[in-house]
Amino acid sequence: MKTIFNLAFVLFISASLSFTSKTTINENTLIATFLGITDDDYYKFVDNDKKEVLFYDIDEEIEISLYDDDFINKKFSITWVEKEIELTDEEGDLTGEKKKVKSITNLMLLK
Repeated sequence: MKTIFNLAFVLFISASLSFTSKTTINENTLIATFLGITDDDYYKFVDNDKKEVLFYDIDEEIEISLYDDDFINKKFSITWVEKEIELTDEEGDLTGEKKKVKSITNLMLLK
């Protein structure tokens, strides 16, 4: 009886571990110049190849406030991840639609 219990326990643990999903977050880095905040409240940067990059949000632990105009035309090292958000309508209600956006996780002013 004890053997059956042990076997059932091992099988349960094995099954539990096989169904857990592993989420891998890919962090990306970029060096770019800050151009300002768009009308849609995206943070707008341009890299050395003149490619524009828009970021949806910024980690709340970052002490640099990009709402300060002193940072416009300054170069930054940006670490970011892609995440999925749910879209809302004009009243702020969730629409059920999802969108992938870029989110800044680390920001360092370059000299």
